[in-house]
Amino acid sequence: MARVTLRQLEYFVAAAETGSVTAAAGRVYLSQSAISTALAELEETLGVQLFIRHARGLTVTTVGRQILLEARQLLGQVDELHSNAQDLSGSFSGKLSIGCYSTLAPLLLPPIIDAFLTEHPGVDLDFTVGSHADLCDKLRDGTCDVALLYDYDFATDLFPADLTKLRLQSIPPHVVLHPDHKLAKLKSVPLEKLVDEPMILFDLPPGGDYFKSLFERRGMSPTIRFRTTEFELVRSLVARGLGYSILTQHTETGVSYENRPFVTRPVKDASIGLAVVAAHLAGARLTRRASAFIEECDRTLGERRQQSALN
Repeated sequence: MARVTLRQLEYFVAAAETGSVTAAAGRVYLSQSAISTALAELEETLGVQLFIRHARGLTVTTVGRQILLEARQLLGQVDELHSNAQDLSGSFSGKLSIGCYSTLAPLLLPPIIDAFLTEHPGVDLDFTVGSHADLCDKLRDGTCDVALLYDYDFATDLFPADLTKLRLQSIPPHVVLHPDHKLAKLKSVPLEKLVDEPMILFDLPPGGDYFKSLFERRGMSPTIRFRTTEFELVRSLVARGLGYSILTQHTETGVSYENRPFVTRPVKDASIGLAVVAAHLAGARLTRRASAFIEECDRTLGERRQQSALN
């Protein structure tokens, strides 16, 4: 009986991810004819069509998408077997693919990646940044091993049964104000004092619903003046005195891209912190390097929270 080889699966994944035989050949350093032959042999062995071939390249078929997920998992298991053998020497190695929600990434990923690779230099780590929905899809298709996301307790359907989440530290929201705003003099700002003020809503799904829910769970509704999915645009509009905003990520700098100042104040309610979770595909066994990365995330988040409390 004909056997599927790991090389064929590797070439199949490369072709599916790049969308063309030419690009796949460049990724794995083979000729285009060798890739085409390997893909044709794989389709013949499996008895299914994996790709629709057209002038623009390759499109994965419905059956091919399911086999792609299984191929990634199998290659990951082989990689893990190799890494476990290397780990007997006391060091981690192998590939680790991380996803991170876009507003978490700029402030969270750099210190985590720096600390993790200092401790485990043999790990081949890469990352992708995107929306909540995008990252969930990447977990499902095997593109990401672990994704760092917010856990919005008001929307339980954001984490369906096929995903597992590990709760890490929580991050309290803060109010962003123009320095001359009347509420900027307060050490912390009650939501009641904000409800009639013009709000600039950071509306990258599902973030906008979360910030509105802070008011709604208290029977209030914020006065929304502008909505935007751009984090820096929120701060620039606040720095021009066009309204206030509520954000979760707290930067060290207090100026916008236009070099205009703004100030931040904690929301006067310690119970509304937003938890960060490490999500992965349900039923998938985490590798040792993935578990070590999650531990580093929890440690870094804890340090950031302690520093924020001191400030």
